[in-house]
Amino acid sequence: MKLFPSLGRMLSLLCLFLSWNATAQLSVSSNNNPADLAARLVGPGVTITNAVLKCPNGASGTFSTGPSINEVGIGKGILLTSGQVSLVASANNNGGITGLNNAPGNPDLDKLLPSPPPQTYDACMLEFDLVSIGNQVTFEYVFGSEEYEEYYCSQFNDVFGFLISGPNPSGGAAYNDLNIALIPSTSKPVSINTVGPPKCGQFATSPHSNGSPGPGDPAFYLNMTGATTLQYDGKTVLLTAKIALKACQKYHFKLGVQDASDQRLDSGVFIKEGSFKSTPPEITCPPNKTVNNDPGMCAARVTYGNPITVSDCPVTAGCSPASGSVFPVGISTVTCTATDQLGNTGTCQFTITVKDAEKPVITCPANTTVSCEMPTNPGAVGNPVVSDNCATLAPGFTDATVPGSCPNEFTINRTWSVADPAGNISTCLHVIKVEDKKSPVITCPANITVTCDTTAAKTGMATATDNCDPGVAISRRDIHILGDCDWFCITERHWTATDDCRNTSKCVQTITKDVTPLIEGALAAGPLKWGQNAATVTLPPGKGACVVQWLPYSGTTPVALKFDDAVADADCRLMTNPIDPSGRIVNPLLGEAMKLKIFVRLNPALGATKLKDIPCEMHFIVKQALAPNPDVNELLRVTDLTLGNVNVQLLVPEHAMHLLAVLKCVNAGRTVCKP
Repeated sequence: MKLFPSLGRMLSLLCLFLSWNATAQLSVSSNNNPADLAARLVGPGVTITNAVLKCPNGASGTFSTGPSINEVGIGKGILLTSGQVSLVASANNNGGITGLNNAPGNPDLDKLLPSPPPQTYDACMLEFDLVSIGNQVTFEYVFGSEEYEEYYCSQFNDVFGFLISGPNPSGGAAYNDLNIALIPSTSKPVSINTVGPPKCGQFATSPHSNGSPGPGDPAFYLNMTGATTLQYDGKTVLLTAKIALKACQKYHFKLGVQDASDQRLDSGVFIKEGSFKSTPPEITCPPNKTVNNDPGMCAARVTYGNPITVSDCPVTAGCSPASGSVFPVGISTVTCTATDQLGNTGTCQFTITVKDAEKPVITCPANTTVSCEMPTNPGAVGNPVVSDNCATLAPGFTDATVPGSCPNEFTINRTWSVADPAGNISTCLHVIKVEDKKSPVITCPANITVTCDTTAAKTGMATATDNCDPGVAISRRDIHILGDCDWFCITERHWTATDDCRNTSKCVQTITKDVTPLIEGALAAGPLKWGQNAATVTLPPGKGACVVQWLPYSGTTPVALKFDDAVADADCRLMTNPIDPSGRIVNPLLGEAMKLKIFVRLNPALGATKLKDIPCEMHFIVKQALAPNPDVNELLRVTDLTLGNVNVQLLVPEHAMHLLAVLKCVNAGRTVCKP
């Protein structure tokens, strides 16, 4: 028989237990409702019905462990004991906790004991029907007992079992109260004597003895000495029971525990809540799929194969979005779900990738020609039209300039490009021809009359503007219209403006040159008088250059004209209208004698003396030119005419030497040209 401490000690321990349980990390609650207890075991893939509880009052219930201490090894679940659940949750401070329920054993559990079985007591069994959607069911549990470790290896072999009845999925004999509470990888049932410490306890019975090697497997045993929340002296590690089933078939489960040989020292089994579970329907998705977009769409209508389901029960399977749906460009996830007749589900996922393989559409503006002064930016010559199946795009461009025949004529090859987010690129070419066909605008100086200087600095420069060339080239060309430009002439100055592209504009300026006012202005003081030592016409400063080639003058440009310069020598040998090799008059005093009013001088003392009274010989040519019975003044008249190139009968300028010889004689040796 078992030995127990005194009743007073037991009562004191019971009071200690009651005070500990209020603050313990293991909480237990009595529960005799079979449907509630069975429902707590339901996990995925199983359905439990027709629950029946064959258990003394207080021997069954629920438990949960605290967040910091979990000495059971399971967070929460149901508890079946051969005593009272209220005695379980306390510190391990009593080696013989016993709840006497005075209840019989269970014949189904007796079958798990060695034959012949001992007397059994206080059985607690929960029965129910189970349907699994999969072909296997598993659950997790921990067995604990006060029989450890003193009565290990004795006849006090409290037992528990998980019995199943139903069709054998392998086709053999049906399960008939088959115990699945087995030591892992063996066919041994879990009990006091099959799971324990390495050595037998002090109350071991034959064929075992105290300290002899134990018959149980110590690998699955835990000594709970010093436990602060669990009263049982020993327990198993967390174990898993599993059994192969026929899916969607009904099986009957019996979960129970009982004392063996006497009612002393309680045992219990903790079963994890929700741990009765089966494999839900298996579903395998079609492979990931990649397609190109449908033309003109930022999407594609995609069809794919059906998922593959694995289940022994009828299932319905479907995917969302469904095959044939329109998927946008990018990566979309399709979720396929298989649902069995119990509402259990299995899911898988695959992806549909729609690639945007369609290039954007870009249309360039029509090729154009612009004048060089016009802008060529896109705002002026046009932007392309862009469209895309997926996005609103902004094009960009690069310019390549091809030189033309002149600086302001060239061609711009503007390449527009546009890229969509997928990297598709389209381009087009816009050709912009730049030309310079406009002539410069030229403005001539006003027409002008000058006495001497006909350079542009005097007569004025033409000006010109151009649409593109800031530095228009201006040239000029003079065309002689009439006259002798040594004295009087009219010249047309033709101005031409030429831009960089050889466009030209012209204008004409008329320049009249008249030197006469210059000389006449110098003689304006009146005629020269006989007897002056210097018969001189003084020119204004800088005007000497306007009188060309004074005879016989050479060298530096004169600043004054002396009338005696009109003679070749002291004998008054005159030259009439000499010209240079270019045909210009050399001595303007002869050629323009009348205009310059040059007077041949006579001795004033002669008065109106008749020539016949003066003993001077005359050439017959001179006589023919004189009036009848002439006086000396007739010689002056004929001289003026002769010097002025006036043909007086036969006396022409070529005979002026004869005339001057008469004048020299009449003047009684005094020179006509040098007073």
